[in-house]
Amino acid sequence: MTCLKSIRILFVASLFVAFSHIAHAAPSHIFLTYSGAPESSVDINIILPRQVDGVFVYYDTADQGDVTEKYTFIVKAHYIPTPMELSDGRVMYVARITDLKPGTDYSFLVDEKKYGASSLRKFRTLPGCTAPLRFVNGGDMGVADYIEPLLTLAAKTDPDFAVIGGDIAYVNGLLGGYANWDSWLKNWDDMMVTTDGRMIPIVTAIGNHETNRYATGDLALNAPWYSSLFGRQGEHVYYSRHFGDNLILFSLDSGHTVPHDGAQAEWLAGEMKANAAVKYKFAAYHIPLYPAHRAYEGSGSAAGRAAWGGLFDEYGLTVGLEHHDHVLKRTKPLRGGEVVEQGTVFIGDGCFGRGAREIDPQPRWYNAVEGSIPHFWVVNVRDSGLSFKAIDFEGITRDEFTLP
Repeated sequence: MTCLKSIRILFVASLFVAFSHIAHAAPSHIFLTYSGAPESSVDINIILPRQVDGVFVYYDTADQGDVTEKYTFIVKAHYIPTPMELSDGRVMYVARITDLKPGTDYSFLVDEKKYGASSLRKFRTLPGCTAPLRFVNGGDMGVADYIEPLLTLAAKTDPDFAVIGGDIAYVNGLLGGYANWDSWLKNWDDMMVTTDGRMIPIVTAIGNHETNRYATGDLALNAPWYSSLFGRQGEHVYYSRHFGDNLILFSLDSGHTVPHDGAQAEWLAGEMKANAAVKYKFAAYHIPLYPAHRAYEGSGSAAGRAAWGGLFDEYGLTVGLEHHDHVLKRTKPLRGGEVVEQGTVFIGDGCFGRGAREIDPQPRWYNAVEGSIPHFWVVNVRDSGLSFKAIDFEGITRDEFTLP
């Protein structure tokens, strides 16, 4: 066989493999977020290698397998221009599905002609009203260290959603960091699936490792990946979301793309005042107001206490979900910078994947629990009260408490 003939055969074979791959490929990534009420809506986020003519989501309350014609509902996903395209050309499509039934399981397929259909997937809407719900919380994740066992264990608690408090894939807002994001999204897709096969929606707050720190004030420039993947949860990088009648979450930016004070603090004051009657008020943000590793007078912590502490006290924040320090922490009830019988409890501090940092030998005056422990938190919300567990990478409960 001549060399030219061999090259021709190899070229034809490579084309066959390439086109076979395209014909049977699926979307690069699919993940769930919220931009509306979790009881009646969900955002299905779809990442494709390139822009295509049309992406469709087929969904139903019954499992209809891979036959799109059997599905009762169909919605077209919309192409969303994002900074992510500047990395390697990948694009984002979002299907905002509304008018769903509360507390209901849905099966769905994503399909389009060029890259093919997804596997069958499931999600569940939140029950709404005062029905019980469960979520997991953590931050400072990355794609190595303890991430796989922690994600696997978190999924086994069957949460309704997850709150991630920043420092997600650790690429510092650099467009060249797509490999880390691919690994992070794959980890989430593979491991964050409940015991009955449901996808777990993601609720986020921004951290310092989402940003490149070069364009403060412009989310798309300062945090291109975060903007592309999670920038539609609210009108701003900070936002609030109700989960049933008993729980509201304020997701805040602890000085990474906008300052603690100014417009963000004014917005927070208005939101907390408008929702003063909500039974349980949570805030999620990256830099802790009450750190367990870094200095209490550190600039980020001091700025948070100055801008938000008074609002948390005035409107009765129930729990602050804190991150950034890579340790396990629970404070005593606090108000006005002092320990009280009834006040805000702050839990954290990150370490949902990254290795743990050291803590002071002598516990800080405001903390009830401290430890150098990779972990995540499980939060149960019931009309009768709240319960919390901190679980480490071996499945051991490292802290447990309740609030009325």
